[in-house]
Amino acid sequence: MQSSIENRFYDLLGRKMAGEGTAAEQAELESILQSHPELQPFYNQILTYSPEAPDVDPENAYLTHRNNFIYPAQEEVKMRRRFVNRTMVTTLVAASAVLALGLTWIFVKKNKPVPASKQIVVTTGASKDPGSVMTLPDGSVVRLNAKSKVSYAEGFANKREVYLEGEAYFEVAHNENIPFIVHTGEADIKVLGTRFNVRNYANEQRMEAALLTGSIELTLRTGSQHSILLKPTDKIIIKKNAAGDTAAMASSLPGKVERTSIRMQDSVIVETSWLNDKMAFYDKPFAEIALDLERKFDVKIGFKNEAVSGYKFTGVYDEGNAEDILKILQMIKGFQYTITNDQITIY
Repeated sequence: MQSSIENRFYDLLGRKMAGEGTAAEQAELESILQSHPELQPFYNQILTYSPEAPDVDPENAYLTHRNNFIYPAQEEVKMRRRFVNRTMVTTLVAASAVLALGLTWIFVKKNKPVPASKQIVVTTGASKDPGSVMTLPDGSVVRLNAKSKVSYAEGFANKREVYLEGEAYFEVAHNENIPFIVHTGEADIKVLGTRFNVRNYANEQRMEAALLTGSIELTLRTGSQHSILLKPTDKIIIKKNAAGDTAAMASSLPGKVERTSIRMQDSVIVETSWLNDKMAFYDKPFAEIALDLERKFDVKIGFKNEAVSGYKFTGVYDEGNAEDILKILQMIKGFQYTITNDQITIY
């Protein structure tokens, strides 16, 4: 038997005896016992081991036990086994159990990663509600849109950093000594005290940061570490797939970054319309609108006509379900759709 298998056997047995074994580890232990039946007697004896067994030298007992497995075919070992009295067997079992558990404990302690700070995670599902509102330990307020997640470590007040997936609106408490940093997959956003909105869904092709008040410094996560300073009403769009994109860009910015301004539509700020449970679009492709509808109303939308998915719409909508909005869009540009349970097909 390979030593790695035997070591794994002791590891799993030790975790089982300590009450720390998982269901998967128990299944693995049983698999090893089936493949190596010579371990079964020792396993049975360990499970019936009494803590009142006499004290022995655990190292010597373990080495003796190990040799019985390494050289099982040697006649000399077989002869020795016949003359081992019951007291010595009990001693060997007791010592082996103690040492196996001891080695397991050392193994786990030495190989266990240094625990990182505990992460506090807040997520939202698909909902008609305007989002989840949370107050961070420093007094900053974060509001999450549907299908979003924000996380931060304990001790946040001493290191104000959060990680965002999805969309969130931030009202950051001012602290000139400890900057507030929002990390996304595309950029890091550093602020002292301000109000801004960040959108970075994994299934969208761009990230957006829109500033309402104050100032923020956005640093791209690229080798150049290019930084951009935003002033109120500025909006930055970072294109995740910029290759072949011919859209006009500000000449002073990297090719995949566009600086623009927040949009007003019917007295509503498009970028933060979701805070008031509205959906606002400005010249937005139907395919992207479909993603918003999916998140908000927990539906699935597919297009059978690629040309229709490229239709662009502008407007503000606060209807109660996805079909109500589709009916309004349908009056603007002609298309058809079917609904089966939560699946919407547009063609």
